[in-house]
Amino acid sequence: MTIKFPRLAIVALVLIVLVPLLGTSALAPKAQAELNAMFYTTGPGTDPANGKEIFAIQVTGSKITTQDIGSTHGGSCDTLALSPSGTLYSMCGPLFGDEQLATIDPKTGRATLFGTAVPGLAVMSLDFASNGTLYAVGDCNPAPTTKECTPGSDPNYNSLYTVDVKTGAFTRVGATGAPQFFMDLAFDSNGKLYGVTTTLGSSMVPAILYSIDPATGKATKIVNLVGSNSLMGLAFGPDGKLYATDYAKNPGLYLIDMTTGFETAIAALPFGPSGTLELMRPQ
Repeated sequence: MTIKFPRLAIVALVLIVLVPLLGTSALAPKAQAELNAMFYTTGPGTDPANGKEIFAIQVTGSKITTQDIGSTHGGSCDTLALSPSGTLYSMCGPLFGDEQLATIDPKTGRATLFGTAVPGLAVMSLDFASNGTLYAVGDCNPAPTTKECTPGSDPNYNSLYTVDVKTGAFTRVGATGAPQFFMDLAFDSNGKLYGVTTTLGSSMVPAILYSIDPATGKATKIVNLVGSNSLMGLAFGPDGKLYATDYAKNPGLYLIDMTTGFETAIAALPFGPSGTLELMRPQ
């Protein structure tokens, strides 16, 4: 299915989306920069037994097309990270149970789980450094009723980890110190690590952008984000700018001003909530 849009900059964008429905969307008419990129995201399908559904959306100039790639068949695969060699990884399994590291086939969407099972970390954020080290944030400590991630009495709450991509084992680096849980991580081209926190349910708490020290795990607040407070996807584009998607009924693709915190909507995405965002780098 295609939709024609006049006077748009040439854009190439691929997103793996959250619901098994084909759709189309329009780019904002005042996109701030020409973008030629591919991104991925994950989310729930119609049949929980099949895990997350994977879709592709490609935006090229005035044309937007969508394609159903397939289900992960790996349980709740809530985050994505692309290795420097081009392998796509996720953490799959029950979010508040035993999760495992997995590789994702970008042609079929199927997840292959392997290695050590990691209990209770509720990993929502995952990303590779340029040297091949995989980082994650875990220790959600969910509240009994709302399942909101809270500090509670857990000293390891919201901690940064390194992940062994051969065994799936997690090694704790240190607590971030952030009061809300990290929903996604993103390294910029200079090797600096960023993360976004938000809440799992409806809340007046804004999404917040942080920088994170990979050596200690300590998070330093940069700015409150202005716009959607449900950002759960974060990625730097090939233009060096920061992009995000949100976990909302009518999600968007946003350009983030890292100085002011303003979120500029670039596209209204024609599908359900977006759980993560990952740049697909040319190989």
